Amino acid sequence: MKMKKLLTFVLTAAMTLGLTACGGGSGDGSGSAANSSDGVGAAGSDGSAGTVQNVVVAIPTLFDINDSQMVADAINEIAADKYGVTVTLEFIAVGNWAQQTNLLLTSDEVDVLAFYSTPLTTFIKNNQALPLEDYVENASDAFKAVWSDAELQGTSMNGHIYAIPNLRNFGNTRGLDIDEKIAAEFGIEDGQHMTLDEVSEFLYAAHEAYPDRYAIVPQGGSNMVSGWTWDGLGDSKFIGVLEDCGQDLTVKNLFETDDFTELCTYTRQWYADGLSMADALSNTEDGKKLIQAGKAVACLENYAVDTAEGCIRTVIVDAWAVSNSYAELCYGINTNSSKPDAAWKALEMFYVDQDICELLTNGIEGTHYTVNEDGTTTYTENGGYNISAIAWVLPYSGYAHPIDANGPAYFEDLIAFNDSCMKSKGLGFAFDSTSVANQYTACCNVMDKYYAALMCGTVDVESTIAQANAELEAAGLSDIISAKQEQLDAFLSAR
Repeated sequence: MKMKKLLTFVLTAAMTLGLTACGGGSGDGSGSAANSSDGVGAAGSDGSAGTVQNVVVAIPTLFDINDSQMVADAINEIAADKYGVTVTLEFIAVGNWAQQTNLLLTSDEVDVLAFYSTPLTTFIKNNQALPLEDYVENASDAFKAVWSDAELQGTSMNGHIYAIPNLRNFGNTRGLDIDEKIAAEFGIEDGQHMTLDEVSEFLYAAHEAYPDRYAIVPQGGSNMVSGWTWDGLGDSKFIGVLEDCGQDLTVKNLFETDDFTELCTYTRQWYADGLSMADALSNTEDGKKLIQAGKAVACLENYAVDTAEGCIRTVIVDAWAVSNSYAELCYGINTNSSKPDAAWKALEMFYVDQDICELLTNGIEGTHYTVNEDGTTTYTENGGYNISAIAWVLPYSGYAHPIDANGPAYFEDLIAFNDSCMKSKGLGFAFDSTSVANQYTACCNVMDKYYAALMCGTVDVESTIAQANAELEAAGLSDIISAKQEQLDAFLSAR
């Protein structure tokens, strides 16, 4: 991954849902420098050369960021002299994100923002995302070292780059979380590969040894596991999928794929034999928490490099990335921005400047955090800037110190994980259901009726799939699959 191997750390923990918090500033400070090699290119056609311009940056958040003004001022002490820009940081609660950003995008009130919650393809279709390929081509070497051309395909369409990926895991491993003490009893190790036959053999043995626990529970709620080996092509309802982790480019009915039938056949047998909870479809609890509470032995899981306290994790399906993984949260420039060149300089500096990365991720040292001997950080009692707990929402936290919950090697592990992920051959594609809107709505209702029940094993597999397929065909499934295949073929031919 070229220079990416030299970067440091990032965090992807989740915290409590909060309200909108806004802040910003335009400092006139003397500025400080990171490395001269991380400089951002000169200004262009919007006349920003020699002029300090303010760029409004919108970032999603799960909780209040009260000291964002203070942090923005500190960033601007560097950015004004070094890059000729200052930033106003607008932290917007995820619950309000779609509504507020749609309003902001109708004018020049925001320059740089996360394309999030709504598919990137929708922003592109609505002419809200500025093409960035010329900026990328002329970007600094430090920026070009962050993402490869292949990775930028994940945020590209029709030959144009519309956004820059942010730093988080782009794929997931699917495996089995197991109570670590019980796993040790059975000689199962963390990271061990298991087939579904081996998983089943273990679950039956664990059920016999621990009859007072569920042998297996859903990953969370009625969701047996988030995804498996099928790529919905940006469609979370999986109405038309690519098989084989996105390596087969023929769009098919999920319920007619071998892997879906195989997994559901196993879960059905476990359910029928009393290994799983009878009320799985009404479950509201998290599988890992049920394991930690001593109520369950194991649960299926999709995971990256995070850990689950009290559990070990095995591998059933090796790490892979779905087609829209890079585009699910990425950063770009509002088409209506009145200063796109300055906006690019601000966006680029978030990916290359170590000092600014540290400030945006952790805040101000001594005020918001302290650095531990192992290079991790611990929050102070200030509590005014704790965005590092959800650093996955930021453009790039790779140069920042990680918080102590993740450990000093977290970022290196994350980079290695992303490098190892197999990518769907439909990378960058997301289905637009507009042309088959009525059929899609009708098929969604059918999927809602049968998908979770089949995955949890609460219904007979063969007869239920037959009934579901009849209803899907009546609802217009073939129209959707044809539209999805046509769009995918056009996307691939234009790439």
